[in-house]
Amino acid sequence: MATIDDVAKAAGVSKGTVSSVFSKKRPISKQVTERVLNVAKDMGYFPNHVARSLAIKKTMIVGLKMPISKSSNLSGFEIQMINGVTKECSQQGYRVLLDTLPEHDDPTQFSMDPVDGVIMLNPRKQDPRIERFKQMGIPLVLVGRPDPEDETVSFVDNDNRQVGFMVGDYLLKQGHSSILFLNSAADMTVAVDRESGLAEAFQAHGALWQQNHVLNYSRKLHKSPVEYGYMAMMEAYKQLKYTAVIADTDRVALGVLRAARELGIEVPADLSVIALSNDATLAQEVTPRLTSVELEVETLGSEAARILLEMMGNPDVVCNRIVEGKLVFRDSCQINSTMNEMGE
Repeated sequence: MATIDDVAKAAGVSKGTVSSVFSKKRPISKQVTERVLNVAKDMGYFPNHVARSLAIKKTMIVGLKMPISKSSNLSGFEIQMINGVTKECSQQGYRVLLDTLPEHDDPTQFSMDPVDGVIMLNPRKQDPRIERFKQMGIPLVLVGRPDPEDETVSFVDNDNRQVGFMVGDYLLKQGHSSILFLNSAADMTVAVDRESGLAEAFQAHGALWQQNHVLNYSRKLHKSPVEYGYMAMMEAYKQLKYTAVIADTDRVALGVLRAARELGIEVPADLSVIALSNDATLAQEVTPRLTSVELEVETLGSEAARILLEMMGNPDVVCNRIVEGKLVFRDSCQINSTMNEMGE
């Protein structure tokens, strides 16, 4: 089997040049690149990733820890996140290792993967994984804020208090007061922030905020986000005829729409529905088209990757970035003419 030395000798270049052709760590002329690749092809040479990792003391792999529902395919949110991370990493010659196991629910699944750094979604309150990565000396960037706040932890996030306030303010201005909030898991920092923002909107309008109008997703109780939306709506509507539902994701909103159909509830005439994520394809294929919050997920992913790559070059780097969300008005909410001019 041909070695990097064989390819370098046959191509008339150094080992470092051959390495750079494959790693793209530094620019090599098109002519030299083509010569090296042709020689490597003729000789049957393939770069040994393990050997290279040992030599440069890097795996050139970034870990993306993003737990997903066992019964679901990747959502639009998750696909956009992967796109943002992989585009940024591939430009720097890094592979991305996707880990979808729910470590936060089952600590025995926590693993020390062969990666140079980690991007971790959905941080929890008092999340022990953050301290573990610190102990292992592995650079970490969160998508979502840490709780408690930690000035040594880098993260990217939406302003989720603002998201909660924005949606609550909009619905209250439309005359809604009986609003059901199908929030994410109670121990997630995003759930805390969005609920806090929604409560602030009620306070700003002088409306009565009722904690029992908030439900939380549970992996133990719900097989999928769609089932969560369906079951929560079916049960909650028995207690109070809500006029609006805020759904944690568009998939939760799909469950709400299914329940509404079975209950004979007209959307949006009798019930307004807003999803706190925006899968543009899904949102426009369902009937009625979903009013959503655009979270700029691909930007969140690319920003997280950009920060992590910087940290891996300089361990002293700590960076936090906030990406704004915005309402995208479609058909699942009744809106006045002023709002309609702002939407799609």
